[in-house]
Amino acid sequence: MEWIKAIAELIGSFAWPATIFSLIIIFRSEIRKRLLSVTKVTGPGGIELTMEAERLAASIKQTPEPKVETKVINSLALQYTDPKLAITQVRIDLERELFRLSWRALEHSRVTDWHTSRHIDELERANVITPHFAQNIRSYIDIANQVIHGTEIPSEVVTRTVSIAGDLLSTLHYKRLVYEAQRDFEGHGLWHMKGRKDNKYYFLSAVASQLPEFAYDYDLYKDAIALFNARQRSDRPAAPGRELYILTLDEFVEALEWREKELERLREELPKTSKWDECSEVNMWKWPSKWGELQWSTSILRGHVSIFDAEQDLMQTRAALERHRTRQLLEKRGHTIS
Repeated sequence: MEWIKAIAELIGSFAWPATIFSLIIIFRSEIRKRLLSVTKVTGPGGIELTMEAERLAASIKQTPEPKVETKVINSLALQYTDPKLAITQVRIDLERELFRLSWRALEHSRVTDWHTSRHIDELERANVITPHFAQNIRSYIDIANQVIHGTEIPSEVVTRTVSIAGDLLSTLHYKRLVYEAQRDFEGHGLWHMKGRKDNKYYFLSAVASQLPEFAYDYDLYKDAIALFNARQRSDRPAAPGRELYILTLDEFVEALEWREKELERLREELPKTSKWDECSEVNMWKWPSKWGELQWSTSILRGHVSIFDAEQDLMQTRAALERHRTRQLLEKRGHTIS
């Protein structure tokens, strides 16, 4: 450490900034090594906690997980006057998603009795989440606990912690939707009707009707059906042929386009109906003739049927079409979509 003392003595004895700058240039290599070796900084305002948040953010960016835009993280956009309240709220959202994912993905009957740490451990053990992602969740919870129980919270820590929570929440929500959609493939008779095995258009109609179950997202649909098919191969190796056809991106867009047309028709015809049976008839799918005789139909909108519900679904369908048509164009140009 003699070189540091020498610099300090020289700085104290020189008056001109140019001389100090020259000394920094001379010793820049050694200074850089010393700075890179610093792993812990303490000081006013919780600098150490900020560094932990930065390390976690870098870890999340290092191995990105699939996500989908959802309503679950709307709370992140709220302006809280109390920073601790913001961190507490997103921590609750995170724990809720962990519980719902455990309930959908694991075969345990008493997940409600588990502590948050066990949800993470069990999901990791079952390969529902990767070890890297599980560790990121644990790290976030550690940071959140320090923020919640700390006496002073720097604004940069709150901002970084909430941003990290958004990434973790959207990923957990994506995974839960995949497992929920996979259960739809298992239990919904729509996917297992006789005569549908080699009929691409049958699957186009089925996907068009079930798009809300897939959050109007091709990757989520594809991951869910791939999970179902993998379980079919694993559970019934002696009974091949039970796997489901997976639409291509172009076919998925065609299903979206037909949903858009049917919702536009529904929006126009609903105001003309005056009786319940007329409304019910208008709300039934009418498949394009080029798809052939599919021998099935169902309601377009489920539950309450109104112009507002049709408009809302149409907005989501058009937003999905815009995203997926852009993806089509990029893939045709040779770009890979991550």
